[in-house]
Amino acid sequence: MKNIISLMQSIGFTQYEAQVYLALLQQSHVSGYELARQSGVPASKIYQTLNRLIEKEMVLAVDQNPTKYVPVPPDEFLTDYKKIYLDAVDQLSDKLDQIYTREELSDTYIWNLSDRDKIIRKVIEFIQTTQSKLYLSIWDEELEALHPALEEVRQHDVQMIIVHYGSATLGYGQEYRHGREHTIRIERGGRRLALIVDDTRVILAHFQEDGSSNAAWTANKGLVLLAKDYIIHDIYTIRIMQKYGDEALEIFAKV
Repeated sequence: MKNIISLMQSIGFTQYEAQVYLALLQQSHVSGYELARQSGVPASKIYQTLNRLIEKEMVLAVDQNPTKYVPVPPDEFLTDYKKIYLDAVDQLSDKLDQIYTREELSDTYIWNLSDRDKIIRKVIEFIQTTQSKLYLSIWDEELEALHPALEEVRQHDVQMIIVHYGSATLGYGQEYRHGREHTIRIERGGRRLALIVDDTRVILAHFQEDGSSNAAWTANKGLVLLAKDYIIHDIYTIRIMQKYGDEALEIFAKV
């Protein structure tokens, strides 16, 4: 019961309001006096609390002499509250974004991330906001988590240029398989991910073999172009390897 009260408080109810509503769910059509006794809310606070619940359309007052109280079914009030909160979040998203000077701030700062799940969520967010083109360098281990988001933007004709380290095949976009995964994993001590979105933002991540992860993202134009050049350079290397094979590998090894 304490957990339910805490959850109700997290969406804006007071402790007394939660106690009264829960008591009514267990036994409805009772007077304020009976409800104070059942809920544990002081008698001096019971009618004030009931009036607030009536205003929130969670409780109905019925009968007279004495007035009795019944609860609105949970699914009904939760549906209403969900709509109210989602509408408020949507409106806040638009209004706060207008206030926030995104260009002035994000061009200046580099934002750091740790924890693989948080990094993957940020990468998915980047993909979902792509308008026209993305460059992506990715390994098999991260591909599965990103696949739904990539598939979604593919439906909106987003151009995708992908350098892929691994055996899986996406089957869409301009995909280039690197082919030297084992050697690179040893050299780097892990896997890297690079994503450039619409030539405006970049996120770079490193997933180490010991399970630790770190990443950084920015809208700094210089770093965006540097990361884009890194992926394009990989594509040049892959195409040279495909054409010249061992001869190219010898040259790269010397370098």
